[in-house]
Amino acid sequence: MKLKNIEETRKVGEFLGTIVKPYDCIALIGDLGSGKTTFTQAMAKGMGIDEVVSSATFTLINIYEGEIPLYHFDAYRLETPEAFYEIGGEEYIDAPGVSVIEWADLVMDALPEDLLILEWSRDSQEERSLTIEGTGSRSKELEKELKEFENHRL
Repeated sequence: MKLKNIEETRKVGEFLGTIVKPYDCIALIGDLGSGKTTFTQAMAKGMGIDEVVSSATFTLINIYEGEIPLYHFDAYRLETPEAFYEIGGEEYIDAPGVSVIEWADLVMDALPEDLLILEWSRDSQEERSLTIEGTGSRSKELEKELKEFENHRL
């Protein structure tokens, strides 16, 4: 998926926020400044969460209450997948909320098998490419809906 600017990143994030369900797990991968936190902010908005979503870099996890809670992890400072377990990551993923993990590639072995993987790469200062991959039945549904959204609304 090609994203021409930050507004397109927000549109995709907000759309995903409207279709997620409890226990969905979303892995965000991409370089610093590629759009992961912006995407999560828009996703929270789509979920009806009014709180300001900030980077979880220094807290490792932020919890945002809504009809469906959002568990926002930042794995940048975690050195091993085991460290994800040590901060209680598994407990949140097994709870009836939506888990979003930035820098998920660092803890991939600790994440569930059914996972929506969103990977950003920079094409230019403004433009991004977003690769979408579902790894299980539920995440493949989300993948399909995101690709349909791209074809019909972007």
